[in-house]
Amino acid sequence: MSAPWLSVLMPIYRGAATLPRTLASLADQGPGIEVIAVVQDGSDGSRAMLEAVPGLRVIDAPDSTSWMQNTNIALRAARAPLVTMLHQDDLWRPGHGAALRAAAQHPAALWICGADLVDAGDRVVGRMAPPFGPAPRCLEGAEALRHLLVQNTVALPAAMFSRDASLRAGGLDESLWYTADWDLWLRLARSGPVAWDPAARVAFRIHAGSLTLTGSRDGAGFRQQLETPVARHLAALPAPEAARIGRLARCSNALNAALAGAYHGQRGELARALRGIAALGPCGWRDFLRDTQIVARLRPRLRLKAQRRGAA
Repeated sequence: MSAPWLSVLMPIYRGAATLPRTLASLADQGPGIEVIAVVQDGSDGSRAMLEAVPGLRVIDAPDSTSWMQNTNIALRAARAPLVTMLHQDDLWRPGHGAALRAAAQHPAALWICGADLVDAGDRVVGRMAPPFGPAPRCLEGAEALRHLLVQNTVALPAAMFSRDASLRAGGLDESLWYTADWDLWLRLARSGPVAWDPAARVAFRIHAGSLTLTGSRDGAGFRQQLETPVARHLAALPAPEAARIGRLARCSNALNAALAGAYHGQRGELARALRGIAALGPCGWRDFLRDTQIVARLRPRLRLKAQRRGAA
């Protein structure tokens, strides 16, 4: 293949259950797209599935310890000037490749689209998207930063960015097992404009085995994961604005940590988080609901929990 214009970075860890659907979603997405799969553990047959795809590059990384490390390996190996991430259980919608190529004609530091939330059976159960409006547009990085500092509402496969810019920024922070992508979006938004397409051109899978649900059992560690990106990037805003956004972000992180704890039967922090939100006042409530997208994020996860209880 001639030099590609886009590299798709795929970290793989025992992905056989969903990988066939993910790979099928990449078929017929247009020329000039290379797929790089970094396999940490393909012993469940997932490596053989990757080898069967013509042109797909497989890199073995048995000593790797995380999806972030696997992704950084793929990032360094990428040949295209633009990259996007796709995990083994997420999906591209038909036409996404063409939409990305068209979007790339408009200079930006970060290109973002909307995403469907899907369950284990690929059924759409919700939507994930930042509050950038109902029409395609280009935002100044500072505007995007104001919204994204409060809550990461960008689905991981819904972003495209420059390989060189992400390498200059250090790639994914491998210490952030839950918020490495959020931290990267914030770094990129600080460096230039953000192009926005509200169409749900990818699907992000939510399921009981996700890091959100399993990793959040460690409450202190989970809170640190949430707090680190805000602490790193809040100072990029002017002081008065940073104070307002900081209050919203702290309330968002407190609620996320409390909800994660409640999921695991630890409900002690929920009342405190709700009191903090109440103290924001009516204008703060409006901004909190808009920037956290809490209703849209919480509803499908509650539905997932209800389904698990019903199947028990």
